[in-house]
Amino acid sequence: MKYRTMAVVGITAVAMLTMCTRIFAKPSKMPSGKLVSYLFTRGGGMNPKDFTIYHLRYDEKTHSPMLTVSGKCQGETITFEVGEEVFEKCRKLVEKHKLFKSRGYYEPLIMALDAPSSHFSVTFEDPYSSIDGSGDMPDFLFEGISAINSYFHSLAGDREAEGHVDRIFGEEGVSSRQWTDGYITVATPEESVNNLKLAVLQLSTPTATINDIRRMGYSHFHDGDLHYIVIHDYDNGIHRLFRSFNGKEATMRQIVQRDLASMLSGKYTDATGKTFVITADGMQGEEGKELKPLYKVANEESAIKEYYFNNKTYTSFKFTDDGVDFYDASSSSKSKCHLKRVVEGEEFWPVVNERFLNQPMLDALSDKQFEQMNRSLRLNNNEEFSNMIWLTDIGEVNMDLLRSEEKRRNKE
Repeated sequence: MKYRTMAVVGITAVAMLTMCTRIFAKPSKMPSGKLVSYLFTRGGGMNPKDFTIYHLRYDEKTHSPMLTVSGKCQGETITFEVGEEVFEKCRKLVEKHKLFKSRGYYEPLIMALDAPSSHFSVTFEDPYSSIDGSGDMPDFLFEGISAINSYFHSLAGDREAEGHVDRIFGEEGVSSRQWTDGYITVATPEESVNNLKLAVLQLSTPTATINDIRRMGYSHFHDGDLHYIVIHDYDNGIHRLFRSFNGKEATMRQIVQRDLASMLSGKYTDATGKTFVITADGMQGEEGKELKPLYKVANEESAIKEYYFNNKTYTSFKFTDDGVDFYDASSSSKSKCHLKRVVEGEEFWPVVNERFLNQPMLDALSDKQFEQMNRSLRLNNNEEFSNMIWLTDIGEVNMDLLRSEEKRRNKE
């Protein structure tokens, strides 16, 4: 009886082990089910912004097929909807490169605790099956992963992450340009930002000379035909934005006007309860209807003379704590149209995430509006795969500019 019981226990244990082995065993051939997700991540290590993600899946709420790919700069992600054919193409690449032969975790010969690590997983349904790999994966896995990621990256096309601008390292593109911060103009005849550094340093130290700029830095960005340079005066906590322009005084004035108009971007309600939209690129109209220009100019060097809103013409506007007032030529002191901002969360000023702020834009804000703009900076993270919080390229610069302005106001 004793041995019979032991035999039964042994048979049961073997059966359970066999069942578990079947459940957790890696597939030895290509799974037959429908591919429903692919995920590749690379991150960790000493640099928290060194995080890469490629994620194909169905959205949990809408069930729409979605793809997330890493952007051009560290921390950036681009998410957009794709077609069902993307899942089939991904499946073919998985099969072509035999990713199903992955053994899971590959222990590295040398453990580097401060280095980033890579991981991929592919999930199938009907029937359920999964493939994954991590650690010191063999070349054939990385070749397959690279092929899939390259395909996904091609689908992104010209899309860019929110607030992205191209960074330029070094002083290339500085020579023979004119720059303005909205108030002053500075020329850089050579490939050097020294003249810009000196102009910013003299804001706090009027007697400063070129020999005093050693502890200053700069950041250079390129967006279309425009160049932007942020000068950092670390000793005085001053950050100042300059943008390239053609050097004409009339052009500088229209730059300021259009930048101020871009601050109107957002949703508004009027006295009748209608909802209106104003975009950062100068379009306006009732929500859900065709948008029209907020202003018209004769050419790129013309200043704004009139604003058009809800089939009426206005000659100026002023920001208020809860929105904006428009005025016409008949009355410069009494508002002819008041719009109240529709606030999403704490985001009063979406423009702070859409374009760089210059000094005239900051000067147009009251202390309360300035606090609202500070709170409007959006923090992002890479979904559930990384706890890293990051700002966009534009958001990062604007945070420095806002902190610099806060310090200046506290001194006054």
